[in-house]
Amino acid sequence: MFKLVGASRLAPVLIQKRAISYTLPAIKTLDNLRSSEKEFKGLFSNSTVNELWYKRGTYLVESLNQLLEDNNVTERPSDLNQLIKMTFNKPDLYGVHSYASMLYNLQFYLESLKPTVDEASNRRVKQYGPEELLKTPLIAETYNNEPTDPELRDWINYSFGSVAEFRTLLLNSAKGIKGDGSVWLVAQASYSDSTVHKDENQYNTLAVMNTYNAGFVNDSIRSGQVTKLQQQKEAKGEFLRKQEADEGKDTTTTTTIDAKVTPDSTSNSKNGLELGSVEEAEAAALFMDRRIIPLVAIDASPRNYILDYGVFGKQPYLDNVWDCIDWSIVSERAPKRTKPAVDFF
Repeated sequence: MFKLVGASRLAPVLIQKRAISYTLPAIKTLDNLRSSEKEFKGLFSNSTVNELWYKRGTYLVESLNQLLEDNNVTERPSDLNQLIKMTFNKPDLYGVHSYASMLYNLQFYLESLKPTVDEASNRRVKQYGPEELLKTPLIAETYNNEPTDPELRDWINYSFGSVAEFRTLLLNSAKGIKGDGSVWLVAQASYSDSTVHKDENQYNTLAVMNTYNAGFVNDSIRSGQVTKLQQQKEAKGEFLRKQEADEGKDTTTTTTIDAKVTPDSTSNSKNGLELGSVEEAEAAALFMDRRIIPLVAIDASPRNYILDYGVFGKQPYLDNVWDCIDWSIVSERAPKRTKPAVDFF
């Protein structure tokens, strides 16, 4: 029988709940292909799927968990989206934010796809030579895999003119990305419209936008950054005014406080006849008055096409991605559309 010596003098043991560690998300389509060792018809070989998701995805997850440990981050929401938002405006957690964003973007892209049933498309998964760069694009070329949902098609036609014009814009935007980046189809709402219509979210149009490297599609957190910068500018201006007043200076006739802080005039010094700056107008239009929801993403990074298509195969790769978009997933992600009111005179 063992006897504990001095047990009464031992400090109490504090049991702390261990912070969660992130794991590679399950994508049913890719998991099925991996277990059956089949190719992703029309887009990727089996080995490329393994490289893009299982190897790179695992690397992103392991790097993210390591950075969370290194930075002693104990608050870890189970939703990766929330982790991205939580670390967005924290420079010391830039690495955490970047790896979380890259993992989220890659998962979002791959979950938007399904293998094609078109055998002709599958035969185009091959290495391409430099002659691909010299081909003249055929504007009237037919294409497959148009969205069939009537509501989604009507929304695309309203926003872009036609499905053909939307496809051209989407793929050309992806082709124009140099280096790592993605092109997104997003549903866009205006906060000003929501105020007028007494509704929090008025999604009335679709748009195409690009992100680069670890860029994250969320204007709500970016608008907070703009607001914070404006508040910092106003606070600094107020501090300088108070400092001048304490020094006995007359600030009633001063038009500018500090050229480095307010080149024209601060918002506090404006009268009713003055317009704001161009920068203020852009901030209001681009960030503070916009709400967006991502619907589909295309990862245009070279690692996605070089393995199967070669360095000259970006355009065939993008054509094949279009053929593999799962429009049923896109329709499920789409918010309720608010059609603009039409006034008849």
